[in-house]
Amino acid sequence: MFIALDDTDSTEGMCTTYLTTLILRKLRNKYPNLNMGMPNLVRLNPNIPYKTRGNGACWFHIDDDGDNKDIKTIVLEFLKKYSVFEDENTNPACLFLDDENFRKNFEILNKFYKKAVSQLYTIEEADETGKKINADVYKFKNGRGIIGCLGGLGCDFADLTYELLVYRTEENFGKERNIDVESVFEMHELLYPETFDNVNEEEHKLVFMPHGKDPILCGIRGNNVDVVNKAFSMLKFREEISFMQIFRTNQHTDAHLMPKKISKLNQYDAAIIEGNVIENPKRIEKGHTFFKISDGTANIICAAYGVTRLKNIAFNLVKEDKVRLCGGIESHKDTFNIEKIEIIELAKIYKKENPICPNCKIRMKSEGKDKGFQCKKCKLRLKNDAVRFIEIPRNLKQEIYEVEPGHRRHLSKQLCRYKI
Repeated sequence: MFIALDDTDSTEGMCTTYLTTLILRKLRNKYPNLNMGMPNLVRLNPNIPYKTRGNGACWFHIDDDGDNKDIKTIVLEFLKKYSVFEDENTNPACLFLDDENFRKNFEILNKFYKKAVSQLYTIEEADETGKKINADVYKFKNGRGIIGCLGGLGCDFADLTYELLVYRTEENFGKERNIDVESVFEMHELLYPETFDNVNEEEHKLVFMPHGKDPILCGIRGNNVDVVNKAFSMLKFREEISFMQIFRTNQHTDAHLMPKKISKLNQYDAAIIEGNVIENPKRIEKGHTFFKISDGTANIICAAYGVTRLKNIAFNLVKEDKVRLCGGIESHKDTFNIEKIEIIELAKIYKKENPICPNCKIRMKSEGKDKGFQCKKCKLRLKNDAVRFIEIPRNLKQEIYEVEPGHRRHLSKQLCRYKI
């Protein structure tokens, strides 16, 4: 049987991975011979306005003998106990799906996932899909979490990573997190790039710890189970740990990015677009940088925000540069927010220089608009076409530029993973 949960947390605390882990621990304790696979954490469209935090759903599989009434009861009891129902944006759901219906309907689920990870789904569409695959669905409040439950189950993990989540003791919820900083940097130096997004080297700070009141102390992400376990063993924790759990995930895979023409973009889409810069960049307060591109079907304003290094890459673009952009549209439906910039072609830019006198070897002086040039020393005159155009070196390269650790979205694939 497959069990999926979503939308149980809030902006103020809790975490669906924590609830999933509590359920797994309860089931392991009550049914020691029950065969359960590794739990899965599936991130969905990061642009969706209804998300509480990271827009991630969880699911796991158990080998049961068909008599799973008690298991369903335990799952639902835990969901009701730990979900943050008082938050207006928390709308939990849970579904149970037997193995036969999962196998028979995986194509439907996979199609659902591919849309849910990059576009907007309605609750009504999810309800219809749930009925179609014969899922046993439980919804609370408006039940929007059903979208994540179905989307999570449809993930094919064509590319995947793992995350080892370390959970705090309840008395430490909301307090400052305490991990030895140097032990994390030592781990990073030894294991990067197999484990990643643990530190920001430029700012010498840790970026694998959340900042809110949720139960997670830190999350170690990597390409395989062995490396996240090894990373965990190297860390020195300055506070008591409650427990840990490894999740298989679609994080850092770019699963959300679908190539699209600009004219086909809709609000909340995650996409890859390509085009030529048609307006030079403008920078506003806090360093936010905006420019406009066109792909021949339409044009769109693109934004690189001041908290990331991409603002400087964007500011150095000029008209006629050809770029490929990864990102998406959020609340401002006419603005494409950038996650990565790939420069395909750089336009040549020039500056004008007055000609050098062939006799005196000094720079000639302009006589005025369209009046040519004259040497101050020997009085030699040259026509307008004697002006020199000097190419200005660009401080950009034809390569991919990414957001630095700490500002990256869960789904964004790091350049260090591009060969995987």
